[in-house]
Amino acid sequence: MKKTIISLSGIAVISTALLATNLLEVSAATVGNTSSGANVAFQPKKTPTNPVSPGDGKTPITPTTPGVPNTSTPVASDDGLTLDYVPTLNFGTHYVDASSPHTWSAWAANDGSGKAIPQFMQVTDNRGTATGPTGWSVSLTQTAQFKGTKAGDLTNAVLTFNTDKTNNVVSTSTSKASSTVYTATNPLTPGTAVNIFQADAGTGTGTNLLSFGAADGSSLVTDSESLDASTNTTGKVDPNITLSVPAGSAKVDTYTTTLNWNLYSAPGNA
Repeated sequence: MKKTIISLSGIAVISTALLATNLLEVSAATVGNTSSGANVAFQPKKTPTNPVSPGDGKTPITPTTPGVPNTSTPVASDDGLTLDYVPTLNFGTHYVDASSPHTWSAWAANDGSGKAIPQFMQVTDNRGTATGPTGWSVSLTQTAQFKGTKAGDLTNAVLTFNTDKTNNVVSTSTSKASSTVYTATNPLTPGTAVNIFQADAGTGTGTNLLSFGAADGSSLVTDSESLDASTNTTGKVDPNITLSVPAGSAKVDTYTTTLNWNLYSAPGNA
């Protein structure tokens, strides 16, 4: 008899507990709600981006041109547009030829590890304009004719970029620079600017390179004409940048000129 009472009592306790639980679940209701925020902000990156490889557009390198120091410095705007790197050129040493014209190619660049790479220039757009990319452009001016230390001008010599008319823009950006400007051959007239690299509106964010040669280096050729070829540590020249010298123009001397590279915050401002 006692066992029966204990058993019934246990059932009653369990049933009461289940009923209480069901009542709690049924009675839960929304009391009200509130909200909180999350925030992030960005500023334009105003410092230039270190040079990267024209082979893949991302591997950091320290490019040099054999035989000549690179004295150029990056150009930085106050809103995140930078001209990071421009090439320094060396066409080597050659014999005077009073009878025939000659065209020589610029020495290839050294990527810092001894590997020959095409000469190139590099622009980075980290402005992050709220309305979208506005584009940019770079003009190039040969300030004066090649001039000797004693012999005067290298008369009628012509420096030319993009001789193969190939579009060699290298970038890992989803908004790669897009324009037809840099596909044109650009022979330089001393004192006259040419628009050499451009990103049309809507393109050109991130880092973009204009490579003066094939990305894989296949356009580079062996340096066989220079009298100081042993100074050319890469042993290669870049046929996409040439210097043409008329017959009889060259005298025994060293000739130099200055190249000015101007960065603009919109396309088409050469």
